[in-house]
Amino acid sequence: MKRSLFFMFIFFNSSMGFSQTVLKGVVVDTETNKPVPYVSIGIISKPDGTVSNAGGEFEITLDAKITDNDTLVFSSISYQSKAFLVGDLERLYKKARLNISLKKSVYELKQVVISSKHAHVKILGYETTSKLFGLGFGTNSLGSQGGVRIPIKHPNTNIESLSFFIIQNPFESLTFRVNIYEFNDGKPGINILNDNVIFKVENKQAGKITVDLANYNIYVNKDVLIALEWIESKPMNTGQLDVAAVLFGSTYIRQASQYLWVKKSAGLGFSVKANY
Repeated sequence: MKRSLFFMFIFFNSSMGFSQTVLKGVVVDTETNKPVPYVSIGIISKPDGTVSNAGGEFEITLDAKITDNDTLVFSSISYQSKAFLVGDLERLYKKARLNISLKKSVYELKQVVISSKHAHVKILGYETTSKLFGLGFGTNSLGSQGGVRIPIKHPNTNIESLSFFIIQNPFESLTFRVNIYEFNDGKPGINILNDNVIFKVENKQAGKITVDLANYNIYVNKDVLIALEWIESKPMNTGQLDVAAVLFGSTYIRQASQYLWVKKSAGLGFSVKANY
């Protein structure tokens, strides 16, 4: 019998005894005024967050525990983050739908060393296709993430692809973002990617999924956390995705974009193909 452990992306949003504030708006590019898709939106140090849709539109519900002095952050890869006091946004929202503009970041291109030596290829992480044990992803919290630590023992290690195995998938369409974070003092730090890595899983697809990362030129020198961020699904409010996992190892989870990472036992079945 398949044993499935449902510990992430399933949260209870009870409104009993609490008033709620709903903020709606759109995130646009400062220069072009075009919508910015899949922006991570969250309250600093709180498990409250969401993600803008493909058209840059967002809706976030804040309960009474969130005060006017809490900070709501809008962040997206390749853009400068922007922070607002909740009280200021609430006052603006009373007048019109929120229009949040983000400015493009300027990145210095990383130097890549080209060698004529034969590259060594290795699979790192937790490689499994077992249907006997899985971890559950639910739809309750857009922007939630789960990931595993990838050990890096050689300088200029190139991450070519990410693979995982779907045991059960009731969704017609799923959209994920791949995030890669550096490790500082044993904890996930900043996202090292300069471009969004967005991919979809269509038509209730199950089995092995491989995301090609070769064109992103991802070179790392130390351990990283590779994570999947849940950013869209159809249908939105029902269903659960089961991904193969291993009993040993550990998984890092994050309930919202500005919340703390939490380390859990059992390893989400993420593996990467790397060369050095």
